[in-house]
Amino acid sequence: MGDGAQADRNDDLHRVAAAERRLRDAALAGDVAALDALLADDLVFVNQFGHVLSKEDDLDLHRTGAFRLERLTFSDYRLSHLAPGLVLAVLRADAAGTAGGAPFEAKLRFTRVWRREPSGWRVASAHSTPLA
Repeated sequence: MGDGAQADRNDDLHRVAAAERRLRDAALAGDVAALDALLADDLVFVNQFGHVLSKEDDLDLHRTGAFRLERLTFSDYRLSHLAPGLVLAVLRADAAGTAGGAPFEAKLRFTRVWRREPSGWRVASAHSTPLA
């Protein structure tokens, strides 16, 4: 692989790392507009309960206040360049807040597929599973 291709791959990884930070900040703030910009219109999100959510499902949780975060930390990142315009992020998320009015704490492993679109990097697919 030429130096230019490697530079492109590294640039993609840096841009996705920055997008992950924006995603974390938007989720913690309940910033629906920022989340809307970071989630692909055709998002498929399988949550820790096995429910399949669309982008609108996810945004509605934040928009209505049915889901509120008080704490959210991401750690143990592994970013992998899958193909031009596709990056896989695997990470740990530690969260606390309220869901459906009830307090919760969660330790989760996430996988997210980020896709480069004309508007920037967006999450096309996400899956979360609880950690023991």
